[in-house]
Amino acid sequence: MGKWVYLLILLATTSSWAISNPYLLRSPRGLLMGDAFTAVNDDEFTLAYNPASLGRHRSDFTIYPFNPTVSATNVLSDLDRFKDFPSTPVGAADVLMNYPVHAGANIAPGFKLFNFGVTFLANEQIDAVLKNKTHPMLDLDLRQDKGVMVGVAIPLGTSRISKKAFSGSQTSLGIGAKYIKRTGVLDSYALTGTTVLDALGQNDVNDLMRSLGTVKGQAWGFDAGIEHMERSGNSQFVVGLAALDISDTTFKVESNPEKRKVADIKSQFNLGMSFGQDYKVFHYILSADVRALNQQQDFMQRVRLGAELGFRVFSLMAGMNSGYYSYGATVNLGFIKVTAGFYDQEIGSSYKQTKSRQALLYLSLFDFSFDA
Repeated sequence: MGKWVYLLILLATTSSWAISNPYLLRSPRGLLMGDAFTAVNDDEFTLAYNPASLGRHRSDFTIYPFNPTVSATNVLSDLDRFKDFPSTPVGAADVLMNYPVHAGANIAPGFKLFNFGVTFLANEQIDAVLKNKTHPMLDLDLRQDKGVMVGVAIPLGTSRISKKAFSGSQTSLGIGAKYIKRTGVLDSYALTGTTVLDALGQNDVNDLMRSLGTVKGQAWGFDAGIEHMERSGNSQFVVGLAALDISDTTFKVESNPEKRKVADIKSQFNLGMSFGQDYKVFHYILSADVRALNQQQDFMQRVRLGAELGFRVFSLMAGMNSGYYSYGATVNLGFIKVTAGFYDQEIGSSYKQTKSRQALLYLSLFDFSFDA
């Protein structure tokens, strides 16, 4: 396959995320619902979307002890590209030109205690795109994250929904904080430059990463949100507004001669709505998000739409994220939950500029809830 492709594969085994994507953590279920999840947000990834959603936690204690996710470029959607793959650097560069390469793995165990939540995370991810056929440049976003997220929701006023109530309304205010240590690099490299050539000469993955100039950084981030829920019988309507990574989550990087940096997390204001009904035998949810209200983006790039149709142990998800489609399924047997599917994401700076086709597999073991 050639050393040029070997470099990307070695990188992909160590890390994942889209180059312009600002998110630290995503819900697999949410991604398969078009990432229209701000007002759904009732799973183990609540703190990634809106801390105010903790106000809807229905049990005294819920724990998620083991929940890894793996994701990678969906090569099944483009198999013809890789037939008779060339062995020369020039040929490999032609095939991979403008083709987003993605791979990653993360785990985010945590718990919810009443309206308080904690999520620990370990995340390894890479996104790479080869650009400029005349003078090939490799855009690389390499990240290894370790950290913790905490949050609490406070129901406002006297109107609250008790655990056993089937009707009523509730408004919650939420705040959250996160501390992240990140090792990686965000940079562009000349494909035939000395940095890439030195990396190609390394046999150990850690040496390869050092050759690329990875640096270490740490950052504090802060989130806030508000959410209103209306419940009537088997129906539920939720609207939520979240301010994530307020004033940006900026990593303080250790000094380095090349002045390299890791990817910061941009602040984002998101508005979401969802409506669902539960008929015991089956349930459905419809959701919509408008993202990045504080950023300059095309309107359609902001829009997410999602849907879920669930039965007792089986659910189907589908959605649209910035004009791209997603779909998948979940099997939930109580002690084990498996989610798998395909989703496309925009990694460029404008609507439908550069599509990254991705697939994911998620496993959750031994999560449970109980009331005191």
